[in-house]
Amino acid sequence: MVAQRKIAMTEERGEEGPALHINSFGGLSISYQVTPISIVWESQKARILFCYLLISYDQWLHRDKLIEMIWPGCDLSSGAKNFKTTLSRLRKSFSGPRTVNPVLSLGEAIRLDYSVFSLDSSQFKYHASSGIKMLARGEISLARKYLETAQDLYRGPFLPEEPFDPYISAERNELEKLHTSVLSSLEKVYQIEGNQDAVEAITLLRNVAGMAHQS
Repeated sequence: MVAQRKIAMTEERGEEGPALHINSFGGLSISYQVTPISIVWESQKARILFCYLLISYDQWLHRDKLIEMIWPGCDLSSGAKNFKTTLSRLRKSFSGPRTVNPVLSLGEAIRLDYSVFSLDSSQFKYHASSGIKMLARGEISLARKYLETAQDLYRGPFLPEEPFDPYISAERNELEKLHTSVLSSLEKVYQIEGNQDAVEAITLLRNVAGMAHQS
C-alpha cells in the first residue's frame, strides 16, 4: 500500500513517476518512458522470481519463503545456493544500456525497488479499491474517476503466459474477482448518474469479462 499511495500522490501532483513501467495484464512487458524494451532473462527461474516479486510488489519476501515457492522440497543448503544464483541472474537480466537494480535486499528479505518501476496491477488494485470505497461513501463522481481508471488499466489476465503456476494463478484469480467488482460498481455509478448508454456498455463488458474469466 505504501507504493500505491506514492503512485497516487505522484499522479495528483502531476509529477513524473518511475522511468520503467511493467505491464502484467495481458502478458509481461516492460517499457522505458513509454518505449518498449526487451529483457533477455538469464534463466527461466530468474523470470519466475521476478514474477513472484510482482505479486508482492512493495512487500518484503523472506528468502526461505521464495526458496519454498520456486524449489519446493529443496534442502536448505541447495536452496540457498539456488536462490543466490537466481537472484544474481535476475539482476543481470536488467543490465545493459539502461542498467537498473530491480531488487532491494534487507537481510534475508527482498522486494522490488518500486522507485525504479511502476506496475499496472498495483495501480489497478489502488484505483479499484479506492473507487469501491468512494461508491460506498456516496461520493459518486470520485468513484467513477477511480473505477474508470481501474477499468482502463485492466487489459487482460495477469501474466497469462504462466497458466499453471499456482502462485501466479492465485493472484490472477484475485485480480479477476476485483475486476468483476469494478464492473459491478461502475454499473451502479452509471445507474445513479442516469447514464443509460454507459450502463448498457458496462453490462456488455461484464458479460464478456464473465465468459473470459470462466475460460
